Amino acid sequence: MTAGAQLRETGGAPSDSVTTRQWSEPWFWALCGMAAALLLVMGMLGMLSGAMSPDTAAYFITEVSSNPWGELRHPLYARLATWLGGSATSPGHVAIGQALLHAAATVIFYIGMRAADIGRIGAFVLAVVALFSQSSLNHLRLVLPEAPAIAFLLIAFGGTLAASHPGNRFALLLLPTAIAAGLAYVLRPSVLPVIVALPALWWLFAARNGHTRRALRALALALALATPFLLHSGFRQARVGDFNIVSFGGFQMSGMAGFMLTPEIVDQMSEPARSTARAVLAAREAGEESGRVARTPLNSVGERSFVSAALGYFDIYARSHDDLLYGQIFGLREPDETWVGFNKRLMDFSVATIAAAPLHWIAWVVGATSRLVGRMIITNAAMLVALVVLFVVSVPAAMRRTQLGSTRADLMPVCVVALAWVASTAPLTVLMTFPATRYIETAALLIAAPPLLLAVALAEGLRTAAR
Repeated sequence: MTAGAQLRETGGAPSDSVTTRQWSEPWFWALCGMAAALLLVMGMLGMLSGAMSPDTAAYFITEVSSNPWGELRHPLYARLATWLGGSATSPGHVAIGQALLHAAATVIFYIGMRAADIGRIGAFVLAVVALFSQSSLNHLRLVLPEAPAIAFLLIAFGGTLAASHPGNRFALLLLPTAIAAGLAYVLRPSVLPVIVALPALWWLFAARNGHTRRALRALALALALATPFLLHSGFRQARVGDFNIVSFGGFQMSGMAGFMLTPEIVDQMSEPARSTARAVLAAREAGEESGRVARTPLNSVGERSFVSAALGYFDIYARSHDDLLYGQIFGLREPDETWVGFNKRLMDFSVATIAAAPLHWIAWVVGATSRLVGRMIITNAAMLVALVVLFVVSVPAAMRRTQLGSTRADLMPVCVVALAWVASTAPLTVLMTFPATRYIETAALLIAAPPLLLAVALAEGLRTAAR
């Protein structure tokens, strides 16, 4: 009997509500033990000592700026890292703080899934995949906002799932879920789609669990999730005249737009975007002449076709994107131009470029998506391990025509949660820029869970057949 059906029969919370017994579950304590083991191993390997990244220094510009809200990075991460002894030149205790936060977030994520009536094994598999994800192993030690952003997003997912069960207080979970999601997208604005993805996830699980007033409460959740963005952006509008989390989107998009440019596309634009486009095109051509920026290759008929290259050879642009962006376009800022003004100018240029060459943009999105999806699978160690385990189990299962075990009931909920995570983290990386490795690893955080759970269900079926 489903939780929703049981609720309708009893008129209240299910009698075996997971919220009253999850603390005594062996799977919960196994997850806690694995989290502790991860911290111990990281400490033994020296990973908790922390490490710097080439991007680290940019996040600490706000600490010495007279106008921190008008810089290219948000001041929140630098402030949090400073509290932990971190700086532009020293990791301090940042890695320890990030690792502890990640372990706690994974446990909260598990609790939220169980409170949403996802089965113990399904919830455990999702939590373990999150705990030992490639992104976690790569970024927990680095002084970068990826790790805390992922941790807060996991907490927001856990809160959303818990709120989908009618046996749990929706209003009580609304505020902490919104705060966690707000912290996630302030630290990493690329996860802003969570404002839409989490209400959709809540509605699906609320329907599954027999929750009433779903449309009204999904709307309330969406408004709560959007509130940190609205308040924060309103504050920045008053301070620096820019209604955004941070003034970075236009600059980031300009790399994509810069690769699309041709003299013909520039001529289709109106001023002032045309002047910026000419400057970007000249900067790109200078980078191509020096060998720092890859030139669009010739296609099969001997022409330089951006559409053909973006669709078939997208990594050419991925390899040169940062060289174009930081090596060429970054230098186009006028001496008396504020960073906010420069970002706005590049945003206007980028939008004008897409409007003038929509086919180029579509080709970029398709090529970027193929890179994202391909590397989420092929270069994701957790996914490869899960696929190997699935293959090993599926061979004898197919030979014996084995049916799936009882864990098959969790396959659909686990797939929905994993897809909701991708929907929260991936769209902006292909629509506005290129999927760099850290964006790909963030988006791939949970995708190894469905094949791993399918392998568990097949193994259960084999064990039942053997009996």
